[in-house]
Amino acid sequence: MRNTIIGISVGLLLIIITNPTVHCIELHGSYPLQLNNIQDGSSDLWNERETQQIDPKVQEIIDTINETLVRNYMEYLIGVIGNRYTGTEGCENAASYIYEQFQTMGLQSTYQNWSSRGNSLFSGYFHSRNVIGTHPGTNSDEKIIFNAHYDTVKRTVGAVDDGSGTVGVLVAASVLSQYTFKRTLEFVTFSGEEQGTLGSHAYARDLYDHHTPVLIEINADMIGKATSTISGKTMRLSLTEDAGWIAGIMENITTEYGLNFNITRWQNIDRDAKSGWSDYCQFTQLGYESVVVWPGEWDPNMHTPQDDLSNVNFSYLVNMTRHIAATMAILADMDIEYPQPSIAHPRFGKIFINNQEQKTYKYKTPILIGDTNIQAEVTPGGNPIEKVEFYYDNILLRTDTEKPYEYPLNTTSIGVHKIKVIAYDTMGRNATDEMKILFLNIQKNQH
Repeated sequence: MRNTIIGISVGLLLIIITNPTVHCIELHGSYPLQLNNIQDGSSDLWNERETQQIDPKVQEIIDTINETLVRNYMEYLIGVIGNRYTGTEGCENAASYIYEQFQTMGLQSTYQNWSSRGNSLFSGYFHSRNVIGTHPGTNSDEKIIFNAHYDTVKRTVGAVDDGSGTVGVLVAASVLSQYTFKRTLEFVTFSGEEQGTLGSHAYARDLYDHHTPVLIEINADMIGKATSTISGKTMRLSLTEDAGWIAGIMENITTEYGLNFNITRWQNIDRDAKSGWSDYCQFTQLGYESVVVWPGEWDPNMHTPQDDLSNVNFSYLVNMTRHIAATMAILADMDIEYPQPSIAHPRFGKIFINNQEQKTYKYKTPILIGDTNIQAEVTPGGNPIEKVEFYYDNILLRTDTEKPYEYPLNTTSIGVHKIKVIAYDTMGRNATDEMKILFLNIQKNQH
């Protein structure tokens, strides 16, 4: 027992030193579009594009989204409610407004209350609510999530950041809720983003702890900013490692449905990053796939009083929203060709001793004390699964060709490591899941 207590204490100390806290820090005065980090296209998953034909339902969805609809939501959120700093009356009024809109659309509407301490830039303890609208699928509980943050910093009404993303969610929800889809669509608006993605932390952790299947999370931030002809036709994407085929669908949409965007696959998302630019980081740190939609230019008015209605390019916001809604509609009905692996054991946010779960704790990195089994679950795509590979610090340790897919991890360790599984189907398509673990195993067992 004494050794166990010491082991857990060492583990918690290492986590505090090496792992990000529950927050993803939004870096103010900077912005990812200023960085030169464009994907080089070396991965086949980034290059492959799924082909599709014109779908009358998708075309109707695109045609229904118009500037009048966008302006109505934007003018109320920005012109009537105004500032929405987390925890203030304005933020609460915005939550109530979004909830009422979701109810009017016939969505399953819920509040998610949360409380959390802010990040290093915003000290104090915050209490607020996320607003969720769910459109259940007919054949699957697997979710496609479209989210944005409705909160602002103190001295702005936040029309572009992120009133534009919030309006995009509302508009997409109002139109897509009129149709039936196989998969479940979930529309979510978060508060607490400016204080360290606090609301999305609560939502993503609850999603994960309930083992909710998610095909993709789509994060829209500042999608109403365009001041030139070039930026007005530019969409930039940040993607997780297995979301390239979804970017391919988006590229096909812009061509086949006449939206005529120049889509830049701009950035690979680093799941281990200690800071994030928006709410997506809370999903990617828990293993979910993500597509982040950014505008084509930096906004110098971000977090200033100048981020008002005059800062919004409405025609650009209309087309960005059309594109996201069309993507959701296609994904919601299509058969997925790629395998979908997940690490089923260990789990994020858990402490294990000798392969047995002991407790849940607030950090994400699992603590493993003693021997453990790494277990993978794989949802096949269009073809049977051929094999599943298990990696430890990028070293291949096992290839499994039949269920259950697992590997006994019993090496000596005191420290942080990365485990990874790659699932391959019979056509060579592959997908990955990975996890950083704190593994404490002082004496290697002999088998």
